[in-house]
Amino acid sequence: MKPVSLLNMFRNFKMFTSFLLAIVVISMSGMPAYAATPEKTVNASAQLAYNLKGLNHNVVVQKAYIASKYIYVTQRSGGNCYLSRLLIDGNDANYVDEMTVTNTGHCQTLDMYTYNGVNYFYFSSKADPSTNYYWSLQVARLQYSPGVTLDYTDLPRFTYMNYANDTGTRLGDTYRVDGGGNSTHTVFRVQTAQGTVTWTIYDTATLNQLLDNNDQVRMDSTAAVNAAVRSFTQSGSAIVRPNGSFQGTDMLSSTRIFTSGGADGQTPQIAMMSNTGAYKSLVKITNVGNREIEGVQTKNGNVYFTIVPDPVNKKNTQKIYYVSDSIF
Repeated sequence: MKPVSLLNMFRNFKMFTSFLLAIVVISMSGMPAYAATPEKTVNASAQLAYNLKGLNHNVVVQKAYIASKYIYVTQRSGGNCYLSRLLIDGNDANYVDEMTVTNTGHCQTLDMYTYNGVNYFYFSSKADPSTNYYWSLQVARLQYSPGVTLDYTDLPRFTYMNYANDTGTRLGDTYRVDGGGNSTHTVFRVQTAQGTVTWTIYDTATLNQLLDNNDQVRMDSTAAVNAAVRSFTQSGSAIVRPNGSFQGTDMLSSTRIFTSGGADGQTPQIAMMSNTGAYKSLVKITNVGNREIEGVQTKNGNVYFTIVPDPVNKKNTQKIYYVSDSIF
């Protein structure tokens, strides 16, 4: 029997492994793409927190923020945003006054935080008129000023958001930007035209120190990169997007990220991820009807969100509900 050389054995092994790899690739090409799967799914009944009464504009509340005495809400007209203040009275919140910010975009970013003893909002900025939804391309810092009209260019803001990550590398072409957080940590969500979604957590005080000294803070700057705590990117079916949509975000401390999704006709859903992007839980809200969900806010052990019960009459019918954050 003729002996087999080591060289021939190696060549045969390479041919065999290449053949196996080809079979795997062919079999995978016919497999369906699966959406991101949570570690647990919970059906929950929500509690009514507030009825939003007397709004000036008959459009959807994109984001509500519950403060101590007032509730602040954003409503969009084209690329312009109305920011209204409502006084809390039991389970009602009644319209008091408003301000307007023009060319700011979809108005989904509204999160209050305290910096140097002053309350500020992170706010949507720079509308993209080339999209039907006027997606926002930046995030600004805003103080509430009733009766005032500003343009987004009047606000100190974060730019070059397609570099917002913990290395400052380019993510792609900016398509849609949102943000939120609290007085210690800030989270930005950057969606690119190429389809990726990057979440980056920053130190809030450091970011705001940069805004104190610059009308515009580029996220590819060394100082901005140094303010980043951690970052992760999702793409394709791995993107955590309840009901296939993105309706808002908030962060609890710096460890848990919440995001809501669902249009009219769908069961409202809220997902929770870790600060590394692990998809921990999905909560389906079962007692508010198949109505559009908007925004999400963590506060005092609860997760709040807005529901649009009547798609036609919106001035007095929109409601804020909550579930306990312990169910996530």
